[in-house]
Amino acid sequence: MSSFQVLTTVKELRSYLEEARSAGSSIGLVPTMGFLHEGHASLINASTDQRDVTIVSIYVNPLQFSPDEDFSDYPRDISSDLKLCDKHGTDVVFAPSEEEIKTFFPTTPIHLREVTKTFEGESRPTHFQGVATVVMALFEIVGESHAYFGEKDFQQLTVVKQLVEDHELPIKIVGCATVREEDGLAKSSRNVYLSADERSQSSVLYQALKVGAEAVSRGETSTQIIESLIRETIETSPLAKIDYVGVVDSSSFEIPNKIVTEVRLLVACNFGQARLIDNLPAKKKVGSDH
Repeated sequence: MSSFQVLTTVKELRSYLEEARSAGSSIGLVPTMGFLHEGHASLINASTDQRDVTIVSIYVNPLQFSPDEDFSDYPRDISSDLKLCDKHGTDVVFAPSEEEIKTFFPTTPIHLREVTKTFEGESRPTHFQGVATVVMALFEIVGESHAYFGEKDFQQLTVVKQLVEDHELPIKIVGCATVREEDGLAKSSRNVYLSADERSQSSVLYQALKVGAEAVSRGETSTQIIESLIRETIETSPLAKIDYVGVVDSSSFEIPNKIVTEVRLLVACNFGQARLIDNLPAKKKVGSDH
């Protein structure tokens, strides 16, 4: 196969993939909305380590944004994105126009499970339908592959896994660990919206999740107590405005009556115009009981 290239049409990409598959190559797909950072780089690295060919898609999906959200202001820097992709061993950047990709959008809404109605789904009611529409289009365009998603968007990761299961798609979803700044803040394209004061206080999200995870580790089984601990920690930051705090089963994303297996601790919080989300796994240590 030839070196790094940028393709903008489905016809070009499918031709490339046909050649790759005929040579026996396995395919990795990293779907993104651009403005790439070290978190995206870790997904690309995972794909290049595990698959023969890595495709990075860049498409800022307007369907993921509600009318009051930041679609027009969402940061974009395609030249920087291409440099990062090339540096990390990407074979193809697929950067379709809206006209090019929307012919693959389903004509009726995609059926989504109950998981899409809570937390992010409650705060952003159209979000997951928008995600599902574009992800399904990308999966149809690329075909059999391993697709790499970050755990920072843990609810999205769950939704995408369910889509693949429900539609019996020839896609293997690979979740990759959240990449963090030195103070624990999860890497995000939206971090650029933070002022200096907001940035210094935003690390409280990771600290709060760690407080919750440590309590679970010691044997606390009450979801309400864990949520309160997380909230109390975040509320020490005057600039933080909590959207939600949650505790869910790591596999089903359902809210447990009490904590018995591994759970995910979730948080969404606004700092000024930046809405940040994060999560952390939490598990009771063997032998610890509250």
